[in-house]
Amino acid sequence: MKKTLIRGLLLIVLLLLAIVLGSVIGSAVQGVSFLSWLGMSTGFGLEPVTLDLAILKLTFGLSIQVNVAQAILLLAAILGYTRIHIKE
Repeated sequence: MKKTLIRGLLLIVLLLLAIVLGSVIGSAVQGVSFLSWLGMSTGFGLEPVTLDLAILKLTFGLSIQVNVAQAILLLAAILGYTRIHIKE
C-alpha cells in the first residue's frame, strides 16, 4: 500500500511539474521566431452555469488552456513515470 501511495504522489508531482514548466517555457519562447510554435495554445471547456437555490448559489464551470510545450512535457512525464521503479 505504501508503494501505491508513493507512485500516486509521484505521478501527481510529475504532471504538475510538466504543466508549470510547460507554461513557463511557452511564455518564454513567444518572442523567439523559430520556437514560437511551442507557445501556441488552445482552450476548451464548459461555460459557467449557476444554480440558484434561494439560500445557496452554486456556479459550475471548467476551462482548460494547453500549449504545445505543456503537451510535450505531459507526454514526457507520463513516459518517465512508466519507466520509474520504486524499491520497497
